[in-house]
Amino acid sequence: MSNPTPAPIIAFIGFGEAAQAFTRGWRSRGPVTVLAYDILFDDPAHAEAKRAECRALDVEPVAGAAEAAAKADMVISAVTADQVLTAADSVLPGVHPGLLWLDINSAAPFRKADAADRMAAHGAGTVDVAVMAPVHPRLHQTPLLISGPAAAKAAPILTALGMTFELVSERTGDASTIKMIRSIAIKGFESVTMECVTAAVKLGIEDRIIPSVASSLSNIDFADLADHVMERVVVHGKRRAAEMREVAATLDHAGVSSLLPTATAAHQQWVSDLGVKERFGGEVPNDARRIAREVLAAIAERG
Repeated sequence: MSNPTPAPIIAFIGFGEAAQAFTRGWRSRGPVTVLAYDILFDDPAHAEAKRAECRALDVEPVAGAAEAAAKADMVISAVTADQVLTAADSVLPGVHPGLLWLDINSAAPFRKADAADRMAAHGAGTVDVAVMAPVHPRLHQTPLLISGPAAAKAAPILTALGMTFELVSERTGDASTIKMIRSIAIKGFESVTMECVTAAVKLGIEDRIIPSVASSLSNIDFADLADHVMERVVVHGKRRAAEMREVAATLDHAGVSSLLPTATAAHQQWVSDLGVKERFGGEVPNDARRIAREVLAAIAERG
């Protein structure tokens, strides 16, 4: 009878939505030691609030990224796409033999490969992780794709943590490539839907447009879909715009057209910059028509 895989000490670099969701899910299964470093710890205006988020989940905040790596068996990088390399560099002084580095960021594969090379040069085992769905409501059971030289080594640990994943290959970037290309359709359709419904509401024809589109998408309830995707764009537009810029970089690197992801990034960033989420006081409804009206109101106020 084989011994169960011991629970590792896990350190997050970046303690935002994904890190907190995974931690909350692990906590529901049993004890696990989690550390975190977030750059907001160094911001006097936000440090206490971010540390309070750690304490609420029994996570130990540490003073720096290198310290987090030095104390951990597995480091999970959960930062913004433009900080992937910075995050990797910040942990290098704390890297030790046997450390696992899991990069869950929505970044271009070549960027994640660059970060992985830096980590591997210091003795870390590297894993490219693609998060394939929103982390709520499934938390630690959100579907993942993993690839990279240490993916097979990480697999039993992820299984012990109750995570849901598919091992794609032993090459860094393969998991992220799948996510990046998939996002052309998923995030692009979100932006198309939002532009369609907002224009329909503006022109007073939404009761014709929504059923008409639904009839063309015969197996999809377009009204419910619009409610869902428009809420997601308003809540997560800034982060998704960053992801789509990484998708565009991926396509540019491959030598193919990046027109659609570039436009999608611009649209989702534009929605974020309108401040629609703030107009709802942070509680955005799953209601496409209400969201469209707030978008139009924000546009009108901007003149």
